[in-house]
Amino acid sequence: MDTVKKLFKVMNHGAVCPAIFRSSLVILILSALAIGGYKARPWTIGAAESYPARLHSEGVTIAVQPLFQDSLAARVFDKSDIVTRGIMPVALLIFNDNDFPVQVDGASAELIHEEDRLRTLEPGQVVHGLFSKNKRNVWVPQPVPRLPGGGRSDAEALDDFEHKFFDRKIAEPHNKAGGFLYLRLPQSKDIRGYLAESRIYIPEISRVDTGAPMIYFEIDLRPAVDAVP
Repeated sequence: MDTVKKLFKVMNHGAVCPAIFRSSLVILILSALAIGGYKARPWTIGAAESYPARLHSEGVTIAVQPLFQDSLAARVFDKSDIVTRGIMPVALLIFNDNDFPVQVDGASAELIHEEDRLRTLEPGQVVHGLFSKNKRNVWVPQPVPRLPGGGRSDAEALDDFEHKFFDRKIAEPHNKAGGFLYLRLPQSKDIRGYLAESRIYIPEISRVDTGAPMIYFEIDLRPAVDAVP
């Protein structure tokens, strides 16, 4: 931003700047403003076998992958301190081997650890918490306000977190679907140990064609935690 201010200062001497030079300065300023803005990162669903924490039942495999380190979360989201700020993205993947579509309600999923039962935050809450100045932002107002000065970068971050959010997903026959839950972590110094003794409970799974409920899933997170060095 200091660079941008200097460029504007130079442009204020417009009387001595040729038009072509002024145009070049405009391009440089726009480029400088673009640097540091949020950029959506690609994410794809891997093969079911690539996820250590998974279960199979009634022709459906569901896998979970907690991104419990900043470096893991930063591979998917353009933010270097997501976990440090108290938010853990958890990938939830559906692999449907049936001849009918299957729906999973991510909002009903819970991370269970002893007495803790954590459910996902909404993308707007997450973006507000992550891009505020405080390291851990516990209180989140409703409705979530647009961050001061966030502008386009704020909107792009919200679009990305909404696009990757596992709200309610349908896996078509012999296909897959997935997204992320956004869990607020408790104040624990040992995240790895906490997650190793936790599980993800997914109660609302149903057939789309008939609406009939299917068996719930309860997946231990230890295999996923142990797979990360």
